[in-house]
Amino acid sequence: MLAAAPTYAYGPPDRTIPVRKKADHVPAVQRWSALWPAESVTVGTFGVQARSAELIASSEFMRWVEQALCLPGGPTTVDHARLTDTEGYTHHVVTAYFLNGEHDAWAARPEVESFWSAEERKRDEVGVYRETMTVPTDRIETIYWPDFPGGAMRDGSVKIYPTPYCGYYGAMRDRLYCAATDPISATASAEPKARDGFGDKWRVSLPANVAIIRSSHTWSAMDAEQLADYEAKLAPPLARGMAYLETRPPGCLSLRNATTATPDGAPVPEMHATGVFIDLKAMEDWAETHRSHAAIFSAAVARYKSYGPRNQLRTWHEVFVLPEGTVWEYINCHPGTGVLGYFEAESV
Repeated sequence: MLAAAPTYAYGPPDRTIPVRKKADHVPAVQRWSALWPAESVTVGTFGVQARSAELIASSEFMRWVEQALCLPGGPTTVDHARLTDTEGYTHHVVTAYFLNGEHDAWAARPEVESFWSAEERKRDEVGVYRETMTVPTDRIETIYWPDFPGGAMRDGSVKIYPTPYCGYYGAMRDRLYCAATDPISATASAEPKARDGFGDKWRVSLPANVAIIRSSHTWSAMDAEQLADYEAKLAPPLARGMAYLETRPPGCLSLRNATTATPDGAPVPEMHATGVFIDLKAMEDWAETHRSHAAIFSAAVARYKSYGPRNQLRTWHEVFVLPEGTVWEYINCHPGTGVLGYFEAESV
């Protein structure tokens, strides 16, 4: 952990888009952001979906995960999660961070690629998907707590620093280096397409500037008083906000609201959501204008004011703004899976 950020972390000297942070703003709660060990980061989301947890447990996917993640060049940190989507399918999702620059070599290994290229994947009782993105670090912004390592922060090569850009609307964009000179607006339509994934393999090409957020919170460190307060005042608006985004309102392409899990699917006292938006503005519009997020924000601020330094709620999030050329793959998946129903795609 760094005491302060190097000056380059705050944006380029030739910034043309002003920050929204007011000059006298002091964060009510100090947060930290990441310095990356390389110029780009690869994150892979690998998932399986089925009508029952039993089918997931017996699936070839789970055996593949156990083997593949341990191969040379594999991910430097990993998390697992379980969820039930709006269609009633159970998912086991593995999110893997490759901060070693070796993702492509790892993905090309026969033990990895043979699973995804096998024709029998189209005929399995389960569906599988892989959503891999390689994102320049000037297109990533993060918020962490030092005592709640999550996501990429669990990789020892990631250092964090206290950021002044937190605790106000617009802070997310202010933390994005590329947003100092680029509005990073949508480059394609978010119009849904009728696309059935059962018995088929689809590769979906995502346009530049699609924005992905991984947002997490835990109640594992709360005492009885703070846990009761969380369950009564913050958990309900959080659930309502995620349920709203699961309806895919304009600009939101996908929302997975998951419980963090052990590799065999046992729940951990942590929730995290992964949302995909047509661009950062669509994410901001929900955060700044919709009543479901206003309720979350109000409840969180009230909690911080009530408990101050004693607050035991811990959160983190990561936002990735995609460059051009990202392709996600869905095999034998239901039509509402991820971004299967959007953008240009090919059946292979």
